[in-house]
Amino acid sequence: MILLSRKSFLKGMAGVLGTSMIPGSVWAKDRRAITVGVQRLPKNISPGRDTSDFSVPISYNIFDKLIEPDFHNKMALGPGLAKSWSIEGHREVTFKIREGVKFHNGDTLSAEDVAFTFSKERRESDGPVRLSQFFSNVAETEVLDAHTVRIKMSGVDPLLEQRFSMWSGEIVNKRAYKAAASYGDWALNPVGTGPFKVVKLGSDTFTLEAFDDYWGGKPNIASIRFVEVPEVSGRIAGLASGDFDLITVVPADQISTIENYGDVEVVGGPGAKMRILIFNQGKFANPIMKNVHMRRALSYSIDRQIIVDALFAGRASVPNGLQLPSFGEIYDADYPKPIYDLERAKEELKKSGYQGETIDYPLLPNVIDTEIAVAEVLREMWKAAGINVEMQIRENWKQITKGQHSIRNMSATMLWQDPATVLWRLFKPSVMKRRGWGWKNDAFNAGGSVLESEPDKLKRRGAFTQMMTEWETNDPMGVVLFQEVWLYGKKKDFDWKPYSLPYLDFGPNNV
Repeated sequence: MILLSRKSFLKGMAGVLGTSMIPGSVWAKDRRAITVGVQRLPKNISPGRDTSDFSVPISYNIFDKLIEPDFHNKMALGPGLAKSWSIEGHREVTFKIREGVKFHNGDTLSAEDVAFTFSKERRESDGPVRLSQFFSNVAETEVLDAHTVRIKMSGVDPLLEQRFSMWSGEIVNKRAYKAAASYGDWALNPVGTGPFKVVKLGSDTFTLEAFDDYWGGKPNIASIRFVEVPEVSGRIAGLASGDFDLITVVPADQISTIENYGDVEVVGGPGAKMRILIFNQGKFANPIMKNVHMRRALSYSIDRQIIVDALFAGRASVPNGLQLPSFGEIYDADYPKPIYDLERAKEELKKSGYQGETIDYPLLPNVIDTEIAVAEVLREMWKAAGINVEMQIRENWKQITKGQHSIRNMSATMLWQDPATVLWRLFKPSVMKRRGWGWKNDAFNAGGSVLESEPDKLKRRGAFTQMMTEWETNDPMGVVLFQEVWLYGKKKDFDWKPYSLPYLDFGPNNV
């Protein structure tokens, strides 16, 4: 049984104090309206469908989940909309829902809303495709009373708590959801329980305003305006002129530019996200990519530390595998970092029978931060090993996923603080088949089955270590490059802190 944490108790008290002891006129007078310059805006607000790095930062302010990670305490899991919960046999979880929580439309949160959020009806409807993926093992949702809901899984699920605390676990208002003409209509007029409610979702500007009935206390910000500014220079100029209180996606080479201004600063650092490369071995790849020695040569050629130092001013880091210390007991601290060995790369290349053919490397600029800069460095490293890699700029994702792509970039976000969050979720057999990447590894798949169904942490760590070894060394499907950084520019007088996931939390717990 999970009980109310100190953090949640204080948030609850903030709500009491905000409504009973502080005059509304004081709140109105003291709260500032802020403007945030972002690289890109989503088409709408659609948790359960869009889990991109430019969507979840905004939707985090509109919706809440049953369980919430405490980013001020190493992402420890604690009560969210559920004040407590109990787990039986890693197969079912019973949530006790907070009483008196209000939705933005005035409805009171009930167990019916929670049950509907994860119901088969919603998961199989048109729209929330991510929900159907992340919660595909939900067998039944059962309302026990107005504030109690039991959710049964189709089998043993070691990730129960993590699953309900991360993306696509946002609770929706059943009445508003079902009343919408379509999923798209609902996503333009979403109704949540978060600290801010939607005023307008435009093509280049999103506007939210404080929801003063928020269960965690009145927000300390009156409103938020998100403005799309794709160019870095435009975002920096807006911050320097005072038009923006905060800007997102600051390249490391612009840190000194921003900090030359006296009243703004750069904040942020390594996040729960890895930059990786994928080695396609399917029909859209150069046939040489099927050769394991070729793939090893590509990996051994990469000096990751140079990339980190040159492009990220040392703020990024080279991790030891697709894992983070936040995985807890399942984290393998002894797993080695990727090896850079140019002579070994040349030896593997000779074994491959490579004849100098061009290896295509398609790119989509302005989606993954520093994508082009990193690719240019990689191309020169591969050239030093004798590998001819050609960068090819594409206009959209379909041109990459459905076109020729021997090597491609990918960002792997740790949605859950568990090894199943990346390796198994992204590279299990069903995903391999759907993406046509042509990689099959029996040892990897056996380890994935353990991650998927085994609660014992020592067994899970052993399986995970074997999976990482197969994926990036024995039979490389891809390689880890570095741990991503999320850097932001902000006014010094704006008391806001970044998280290790790309949430822009402007609620009363962080501003």
